[in-house]
Amino acid sequence: MGAEEKEKEKVRVMVAIDDSGESFYSLQWVLDHLFGSQNNDEYLLNIIHVIEPFPTYMLPGAPAVFPSTSIVRSVNKAQEENASAILSRAIDMCTQTNQVHINTSIIEGDPKEMICDLAEQMQVDLIVIGSRGLGKIKRALMGSVSNYVIHHAKCPVLVVKTPTTKSMSSNA
Repeated sequence: MGAEEKEKEKVRVMVAIDDSGESFYSLQWVLDHLFGSQNNDEYLLNIIHVIEPFPTYMLPGAPAVFPSTSIVRSVNKAQEENASAILSRAIDMCTQTNQVHINTSIIEGDPKEMICDLAEQMQVDLIVIGSRGLGKIKRALMGSVSNYVIHHAKCPVLVVKTPTTKSMSSNA
């Protein structure tokens, strides 16, 4: 069997991460629960980070103001450096787990849509995403990436909630 055929047989797990503690907790959860006890040769871990495009705002009745090219370049460079640092941290976490086969991707766009689109393109078997635990008002105004992914992804989605300090102390 060729390397390409072996690659297709693996269970493809995608973990979407950003700079939040919740997303890194979800990655650690995957490493502990999926890769910690199983034959890691059966899994392929795809770690993705989505860079949101530089926003441009227009106020009604106000003249259109667009950022200069140098500002946009500067912001893009800072976003790329931040994304590289995030993926570097994730890779460091994965190297502590033996024989984890990983791919990383940095993509640009709306995180909720890009996670679903990339999962479909990569034929992912499971999407794992952290939950920020937004309150009802913030979730209504901003929307929830995990909620969108749950309802629009074409594969199973696992939302990993970070335990609260209260629940962690009651389990001890």
